[in-house]
This record gives sequence, structure tokens and C-alpha cells, in this order.
Amino acid sequence: MNILGINAYHGDASASLVQNGQLIAAVEEERFNRVKHWAGFPSESIRYCLEVGGITAKDLDHVAVSFNPKANLNKKLLFTIKNRPSLSSLLDRFNKQSKSTSLKQELANACGCNETDIRAHIHNLEHHTTHLASGFFVSPFEEAAILSIDGMGDFVSTLFAAGRGNELEYFSRTHFPHSIGYLYNAITLYLGFPAYGDEYKVMGLAPYGEPEYLEEFRQLIYPKGDSFELNLDYFNHHLEGIAMSWDDGAPSVQPFHSPALEKLLGPARTPKSEVTTKHQNIAKSLQAVTEE
Repeated sequence: MNILGINAYHGDASASLVQNGQLIAAVEEERFNRVKHWAGFPSESIRYCLEVGGITAKDLDHVAVSFNPKANLNKKLLFTIKNRPSLSSLLDRFNKQSKSTSLKQELANACGCNETDIRAHIHNLEHHTTHLASGFFVSPFEEAAILSIDGMGDFVSTLFAAGRGNELEYFSRTHFPHSIGYLYNAITLYLGFPAYGDEYKVMGLAPYGEPEYLEEFRQLIYPKGDSFELNLDYFNHHLEGIAMSWDDGAPSVQPFHSPALEKLLGPARTPKSEVTTKHQNIAKSLQAVTEE
């Protein structure tokens, strides 16, 4: 049994190969093209995995992809009807989702064969399911409570679940536009760290500060039932989307906080300008509320 896993059209594009239940190879595309967080189709990664496994694309039984355009479709439609997001935001989502229809052809192109040569069944998996699986199925536990927290994947930011044996049981989901990951991303951009993946810099900055903005951050995010909500007055991603560039290069992300955030915390830091005590304290407060 040969199973190819693909993360495509998203930051850190990558591929992995499982043969008879054993992980044989896993690699990110940036290892080959030297572009950090590259976000296209991982052709080089796929070829490498197949070479390590001693097989060709014709030998694949299954291909698993880390997004599913059909997941949470009712929630997507309800949000669209209720909030009427911008046309550019809708077109951006459609553009990414439409790419999933040509995955078999992309795979054939990467492997130098015809699409008809690939007999593998392609599985589009809900984004957070792949997070749960990559954590639980390689763990030493037969049973576990599992929590997946992300920016956003297939309209979900947070998923509570349990793993038993080789099965996953899902409990509650937190849907778009509410996301701890988006909060952290928005403040990372506000603090003048614009590169995709720069959140680690803010986490590293936090220990130098004091949590002097806790009450302000508790206005940005707060408990709601068994989950949480963002105060959307301070953000605009639910109206305009998040401006990202994913195609054939390092992903770039544009700020998505509203003017109300700068009224609350002060002007955003300009990239490469001095990092002040205030910025350290904002980072510390963000980290503290994230942990809460």
C-alpha cells in the first residue's frame, strides 16, 4: 500500500510517502527551491518521496490532500449570505478551491506521466483532520484527547476531538471568522513583522515585556461557551478577507486589523523600526491572553 500525502497551494508546501503503514519520506518544497515557506504545488517533494520509496506515480494507491473545498459548506454559505464579504475575497477563495479539481493532472505533470496512468484515489481531507491525524496516529497512545488550533483551514480555526485506535471522533468546531491564530497573526503584522511565519518573533519578544495590555487584549478575544470569539470591531478579515499572495513564491500577508485596533493600542510599528518597551509589552500581553 502506497499513500502519498500532499500539502499544496498553502504555506510550507510539502509531500510525504507512507508504505504499508510506515512513513518512508517527508520533505518541504523549500528544501529544493530554497524559497522559505513556498506555497505552490510541491513537485520536487513528490518526486523525491517516490524516488526514496522506489516507486512511480503509477504505483500509488491513495493520495491525501490537506484541504477539502466541500468541508463545512453550509457554514460557508450561511456566512456569505449573512455578511456579504467583498467580491475580491470570494474570488480569492474560489481560485484556491478550483485548483483542487486539477490535482491529478498536476501530479501527472510533476511525475512525467499521463493523468490516465495514475490509478490512485485522491482524498480531499478537511484541514484540521490532517492536523489531528499527524499528531495522534504517530503517537504512542491508543486513546487521546486532541486539540487542533490554527489560523484557518476549511473555514475552521479550532477543533476538539478524540482519537481511539485508528479512528477520530469530532466534537466542537470554532468557525471563521473567529481564530486565535488570526489574532496572533494580526498582532504580528501590527508589530511590524510582515513575513509569513513571523509569529515566532513575537513569541520570542514576549519574555522581554510585561503584560500591561491584558485588559485591552481581553477586549479583542474572550470566552464564548466552550470556545471563544474575536471582537470583530478590531479586524476586517470577515469583510475584506486577508490579502495573501500564494502563487509560486514565498507567501506574503497584508495587515488586517481595523483602525479601532490602533485607537486601542496606538499606531502600528513600521517594519525595521526600533522595537520599544511598548512593543515588548504588547507581545507579552498577546502571549498571556493566548495562553488564557
